[in-house]
Amino acid sequence: MEVRIVACGIFQLELEQVLEEIRTEWASDVVFKVIYTAPALHVDYDKLKDGITDALNDNSTEEKTVLFFGSMCHPEMSDFTEKYHVIRLQPRNCIELILGKERQEKLEKSVKIFYLTQGWLQNWREIFIQAQGWDEIDARQNFGFYDKILLLYTGVSEFNDEDILDFFEYTQVPIEIESVDLSVFKKNVLKTLEKALGKETPTYISKVK
Repeated sequence: MEVRIVACGIFQLELEQVLEEIRTEWASDVVFKVIYTAPALHVDYDKLKDGITDALNDNSTEEKTVLFFGSMCHPEMSDFTEKYHVIRLQPRNCIELILGKERQEKLEKSVKIFYLTQGWLQNWREIFIQAQGWDEIDARQNFGFYDKILLLYTGVSEFNDEDILDFFEYTQVPIEIESVDLSVFKKNVLKTLEKALGKETPTYISKVK
């Protein structure tokens, strides 16, 4: 059996690591085929819709497709994916997918936070400068709403002080780093995959394509 996955490229590294872990824990003849959309698409609803539907239309079979996007990443997600055989995540966005709703709400009780994942940090120029068209003045006006920027460090890739300094100079908002494991993310992935597989827990996953 092949399970097709269409996922946002913003958390490609996290998903690949989790799927690799699951592969060693399960044993089955299930094959995963993953298609990632470009990370910056979510800033333009039309482009995001086109990117998702193009990937879904690439499915020439009647097999279900797992859609790894936040449930609120597009306001019409339910409408334009209705005709496809999709299984969708419940968390609203990639931050809730990694942190969990309770942890996110706790962090936001007293401060306004803009979250970064390592995917966001790697792609911020494509997202904000190229896709949004924000220069430094635009960035400081839009990010000025936030008290701080919180980078969720999941350990899936490395970054250096220059990476942080570049984004700080662009936003002029203090940046903090918090280490976060992938247990919540993995739980969400497992729950969605089990739903796609009819809640039958396989014990092996073959190599992600």
